[in-house]
Amino acid sequence: MKVELKIEGKVIVIEAEGALSLAIREEHGAVVSAPVAVPAAPVAAAPAFAPASPVASVPAAAPAAPVAAVPPAAPAASADGLFSRLSGLRRALADAEQVPPYVVFQNKALHEMAQRLPQDMEALAQIPGVGQAKLEKYGAAFLAVINEGVAA
Repeated sequence: MKVELKIEGKVIVIEAEGALSLAIREEHGAVVSAPVAVPAAPVAAAPAFAPASPVASVPAAAPAAPVAAVPPAAPAASADGLFSRLSGLRRALADAEQVPPYVVFQNKALHEMAQRLPQDMEALAQIPGVGQAKLEKYGAAFLAVINEGVAA
């Protein structure tokens, strides 16, 4: 998948196939920065949990009412990997604009994107921190990374 964005006279090319790469060049073609590769985040095993002290048993209360089954959530590791790729894209865009990364999107917005997996601009616009200006400026690039992560 390839997305090209024009931001303030610069063309930002984002390509995603396995890993994300980013190249920034002037509109007339001169390269501003070398291509940057953002690898997919490795999935680490969860650490084993052992309580520090024995847990006292509590006498059982009256039987509780049955609880409806909750569908399993997407694995946290995949959301963490997507967050890492979104964060890498945010860093590259921020570097290109010479602004701090939080100016592009705050961590909270990236976490929401990784959890909700918006598939279009309308769904992306529903995420807190994604206003109309940021949606128009960065929406296509972030959706490309999200859709590439979902397809993988």
